[in-house]
Amino acid sequence: MLIVKIKNKKHSFTIPVPYAALHMGSSIMRSSLVKRPLKDLLNKQEEDAARKHDWESESSRFGIQLVLMILEHPSTKPVVRQLIKELKQCKGTVLADIKAQDGTSVLIKL
Repeated sequence: MLIVKIKNKKHSFTIPVPYAALHMGSSIMRSSLVKRPLKDLLNKQEEDAARKHDWESESSRFGIQLVLMILEHPSTKPVVRQLIKELKQCKGTVLADIKAQDGTSVLIKL
């Protein structure tokens, strides 16, 4: 189970994320429900980039194209399954421990 802990001065949240939810999330990301809006966003950004050339729109467009290529590649599904399977074996590993200057902290742990 993936555990996300968020703390600030007033509140503290602990969000457990079961591996089944990670499997469902990866399936949703590969579905046409997500791919179609990303393609529409990419087409819209290409039209905007044709009107004006700025580096932010170019880098954003490249990022969206990269995500689409990864999601559409046939080997993505088995690789994500294998990644989640390997994560199950690494219990207790801290993926992220971030503390901001204002006292907010985020801990992501397996």
